[in-house]
Amino acid sequence: MIKKLRLVLVITTTTIVCSGCAVNLPFDNRLSYQAVSNAKNFAATTKGPISVKWTPPSFPERIDVQGSSGFIGGATQTRIPTGVGLANRILEALDTSIGLLDSSNKTLTIKIIKAKTEFEYSAGIFNATPSIDLGRCKLEAEFSIGDKRWKEEFFSESKVSTVGGTSQTAVVEKVWDDIAIQVDKSVMQHL
Repeated sequence: MIKKLRLVLVITTTTIVCSGCAVNLPFDNRLSYQAVSNAKNFAATTKGPISVKWTPPSFPERIDVQGSSGFIGGATQTRIPTGVGLANRILEALDTSIGLLDSSNKTLTIKIIKAKTEFEYSAGIFNATPSIDLGRCKLEAEFSIGDKRWKEEFFSESKVSTVGGTSQTAVVEKVWDDIAIQVDKSVMQHL
């Protein structure tokens, strides 16, 4: 009876320890140097800066809490600042290539239809510092500026080629950078 009770206690304790985990990773919400350089290469086709309006207005502050997309780490809940990471990067890319000014009479409205970030942890999930080794992001949005309106989907995926990578969150940040540059390029083509 005592052996059975110990076994149940060990299994229960192990289940509580392994399934109730929350991870807060140190995401950087700025474009990488390479992405800024790419944005500088786009030639502005309009005079003067534009302003940006988000729909819903809360998108630039959105943080998703979700589990890993893969089996390893699937029970771990991680705060993924999808809205924060994408909005900041998109604004920085647009500011670099076109220029942003809140009081501009040219307003770009970005209506977010779907924004989803997926990620998978490396096999080292139980290490003291978990890292993400696969990231993908899909953004679907409608844009309007003046009389021009268009809808577009953007997708990016990145995988770390070596275990450990450059930082815990570099893979997800890279796909967000890529999405921001895609959005910037699309806006430039439609202006």
